[in-house]
Amino acid sequence: MTSAPIQSSPAGAPVAAPYAVPRVAPQRRWRPALVWLAVALVAAGGLIAAAVLRKVGTTAEYLAVSSTVAVGSTVDRSNLSTVRITVDPALKPIRANDADEVIGKYAAVALVPGTLLTKAQLTATAVPGQGEQLVGLSLTQERMPAERVRSGARVLLIVTTDAGPIGDPQQATAAPISIKATVVDVRTGVKEGTTLLNVAVPDRDGPLIASRAAAGRIVVALTTGS
Repeated sequence: MTSAPIQSSPAGAPVAAPYAVPRVAPQRRWRPALVWLAVALVAAGGLIAAAVLRKVGTTAEYLAVSSTVAVGSTVDRSNLSTVRITVDPALKPIRANDADEVIGKYAAVALVPGTLLTKAQLTATAVPGQGEQLVGLSLTQERMPAERVRSGARVLLIVTTDAGPIGDPQQATAAPISIKATVVDVRTGVKEGTTLLNVAVPDRDGPLIASRAAAGRIVVALTTGS
């Protein structure tokens, strides 16, 4: 039996490299529960993003103060302007379409231009009311409670006694006068370290409080429930 002749490749011809058989990568097993969880998370994220976008992107018209209104003065349409903004949920400004409910009311506090108008800044009662006077007190820190006095607080204005002659038994035993008052407005005083209180007091006590305040003989005390 004769064998077939082996054919040799021409001299210098490259010898073909052996052919590598590709390996088939093992297929991963999909877990339906994980797939649905991922879909649910993506959907929830989209809903949250859409809600935030609607909330942030929604603007409305609100009332703003355009000119200074003193405490107790009537709010007029010329004192107000309209602004379109996105408002923080913590704020409670008055919408522009409610302007008719604002006109004619009184400023419970000083209204400053450039600020949003809120219901807490307004009152239907004239300030000061009938039978009252509005008196300004410039007080140092030691003549006020450590707790911050706020607008609307009920306070006692304690009128300290004048320094009488030495040995005067009447001056030594005289009790200080206390007068009930309502804080209308609180501001930073002109002098450093002072606070300006606008208080409503009865008509009969207005002159006394004003004169004693000018002499630096007024101390403010908070009452129960202030």
